[in-house]
Amino acid sequence: MKPKQAFCLRPPRRYSYLSRFFLFSLVLLLTLLGTKLHHSDALTIFWPTEAVLLGLFIRRPDWASQKFNWLLITLAYFCAELLATNPLPIALLLTVADVSGVSLAYWLITRNRQLDLSLRRPQAMLTLASYYGLACVLSALLGGFALYLHTDQDLPLAILSWMLTSLISYSAILPVILTAPARPWRRFLEYWNEPHLMSLAQLAPALSLLLASLLSLLIDGPGSLAFPVLPLLWCALSYSLFSTTLLTLFYVLWTLFALSPPVYFLPNQFHTSLDLLSLRIGIASIALASITSASLMSARNLAVEKLQQLAHHDDLTGLLNKQAFYQQSQTILTQCRLKQLPISVIVLDIDHFKPVNDTHGHHVGDLALSAVTQRISLALRETDVCGRLGGEEFGILLPDCSALQAHAVAERVRKSISLLPFCLDNDQQLTMTASLGIATLDSSTLDLHALLRQADTALYEAKRAGRDQSYSYHLPEPKTGT
Repeated sequence: MKPKQAFCLRPPRRYSYLSRFFLFSLVLLLTLLGTKLHHSDALTIFWPTEAVLLGLFIRRPDWASQKFNWLLITLAYFCAELLATNPLPIALLLTVADVSGVSLAYWLITRNRQLDLSLRRPQAMLTLASYYGLACVLSALLGGFALYLHTDQDLPLAILSWMLTSLISYSAILPVILTAPARPWRRFLEYWNEPHLMSLAQLAPALSLLLASLLSLLIDGPGSLAFPVLPLLWCALSYSLFSTTLLTLFYVLWTLFALSPPVYFLPNQFHTSLDLLSLRIGIASIALASITSASLMSARNLAVEKLQQLAHHDDLTGLLNKQAFYQQSQTILTQCRLKQLPISVIVLDIDHFKPVNDTHGHHVGDLALSAVTQRISLALRETDVCGRLGGEEFGILLPDCSALQAHAVAERVRKSISLLPFCLDNDQQLTMTASLGIATLDSSTLDLHALLRQADTALYEAKRAGRDQSYSYHLPEPKTGT
C-alpha cells in the first residue's frame, strides 16, 4: 500500500504562474508609469508601485511568503529602470531602494500582530503611517543618492523629494487596497442597484468634494488647495471607510496632476521645487487626516452596533430580547395591517425545563436553550422574527402567514425539537419537548399585546392537553405530537 501523501497548501502550478506573471507585469508597468510622471524640474509626481505592491502582499500573504516572488519583483524593478534609460549602476541602486522600502514596510507591519489592517480602529492609520514612513526614509536615502548622482538635484532635495513622493503615494493608495471588500465589483453593483443611491443627501458629500476641487483650480491663491478639506471630512462622516479612501485618492491625484504639465492650473508660486515639496507635505497631511477621521467614524459605528446588539439581543441565545421583539413585531404588524396581509404569532415554551437545570445544572440548561434556538431558527424564514420572551419562553412573528400556515410552521418547529435528542458534554443524550400556542391577526385583535395574549391562551391549552403539542387559538382541536 502506498503511503498517504500529506496535504499540501501550495497553490496549483498554473495559478502560481499566473500570479507571478501578474506581479512582474504590474511592477514593470507601474514603475515605467512612475518614471514618466515628472515635473519640469525632474521631481516625480506620483510613485504608485511600492504602495500597490505592499497592499497586495498584505492582502495576499501567500504571495509575500514565496521568495521567488521577491526575486521576480526585483527583476521587474530593474528592467523598468533600464527601460527608462538609466545607467546600469543607477538602475541597480534605484532597484535596491524600491525593494528595500517595500521589504521594510512589510516586515514592520507584519510584526505587529495587534495592528488592525482593516483600519477600523482609531490609531490604526497613524500606526500604519509610521511604519511606511520609516520605509520611505530608508528608500529615500538610497534613491535620493541615486538621483543626486544621475541628475543635477542637491542631495538633501533629492532625498526629501523621494521620501515625500513615496509618503504621499502610500497614504493615498495603501488604505484603498486594505479596506477594499473581497469582491468590490459585486459590492459596487449591489450598492448601485439600491434606490437610496439617487438620493441627493447621499450624493451631497461627494458632489461637494467635486465642486471644491473645481474651485481650487479656478480660484487663485495657495489657500485654494485647502478647499476640499471640509468636503473630505464630510465624506468621512457620511460614507464607508472604503468609499472615503477612494475619494481621498481622487483628491490626491487631482491636486498632484494639476501641478504637472501641460495642466499647471495651480498658481505660479508653487512651481519651484521647495514649494512643490511643501505642498506635498500638505497634501499627505490632508489625506492622512481624512482617512483617520473615517477610521474614527468606522470605530464609532462598530461600537454603536455592538451596543445595539447588546441592548436588543439576548446574550445566551443571540435572539431579540423581549423589548426589541415587541418593537420590531409591532412595526411589522402595522405594515401588514396597512397592506391587508395575514400575520400570525407563535409563543413557544419548553416543557419541564426546570428539572433539566436541577438535574444536569445550569450549564446544561444554557446549552439546551442555545440548541433549541438553533432548531427554531432553521425552521423559520428570513422574514420571520424570533425573540426570547424570558426563561424558556420564545416568541415568533410570522408576517404574511395565515392560520393554517402558522400551524404548519409550529408543527415543524415542535418536531425539530422533540424528534432529535440533544447531545451533552458527557456523551449523554437529552430529549426535550415544547408546547406552542398560535394566534392569527383578525379584525377583533387591536394590537400586538392582544395577539400575544391569544397565543398565550392557546399555549396554556396545549399544556393542559398534555404538552408537546401546538394549539391554535381559533382551532378548538389540538394536534397531538407523534
